[in-house]
Amino acid sequence: MRKLTLQFAFIFITAINTDAQYEIGYLSGIGITDILEKSKSGNINDTYSEGLGYTIGSFINLTLLKEHLYFKSSIGFSEKGAYYPVYGSGGNIVGKRRENVYYLESPFQLQFRFFPIFKIQTGIYNAFRLNMKINEFGGYDDSYVNYDSRYDIGYTAGIIFEYKEYILEATYGKSFRSIGRVGYWNDDLQKIVKSDETRFYNQTLFFTFGYKIFKNKDKIKD
Repeated sequence: MRKLTLQFAFIFITAINTDAQYEIGYLSGIGITDILEKSKSGNINDTYSEGLGYTIGSFINLTLLKEHLYFKSSIGFSEKGAYYPVYGSGGNIVGKRRENVYYLESPFQLQFRFFPIFKIQTGIYNAFRLNMKINEFGGYDDSYVNYDSRYDIGYTAGIIFEYKEYILEATYGKSFRSIGRVGYWNDDLQKIVKSDETRFYNQTLFFTFGYKIFKNKDKIKD
């Protein structure tokens, strides 16, 4: 968590102490969140089903090439996760349970303006999971996944609509490092068989609204 905060603070302090053109604002929104399952052999399972999540945070945009290329750094809070089935005594599905995964997240993205009011952006994000409480049985509360890492690292891509100080974004994100794994117990070998492990990855599509609360463009012109 400290690393994420320091990264954002460093970029912010660097910007305000130079003549670089920059903008500062906030973003908030909702979206579709899911948890993907993939085995080492490449098989993709669909135990989980999509749910809704939300995100809120602040950002700073630095101009790298006037009117065309920008660097964006942000820090915020996001709710990810999905629904997983609840099985009855007969093995049939009797319902679904929401698995919430909360993160402090910091994406770093490059933006390219291809039209006066439109940009595309792509980059990476790193996130620190906030809710990882181990229960009395050694597992994680409210969790189907055996989470073995507090960190989620992945890539993002999206499209941006800007009008004056207003921003609308649609951004897709996916883990490229697993957020957890489940092994299988082999009764003959009496151990977990890692070759059959299933690994889990976050996948999100967020739609956010933003507002630029400060920009130093006028200062540069003067």
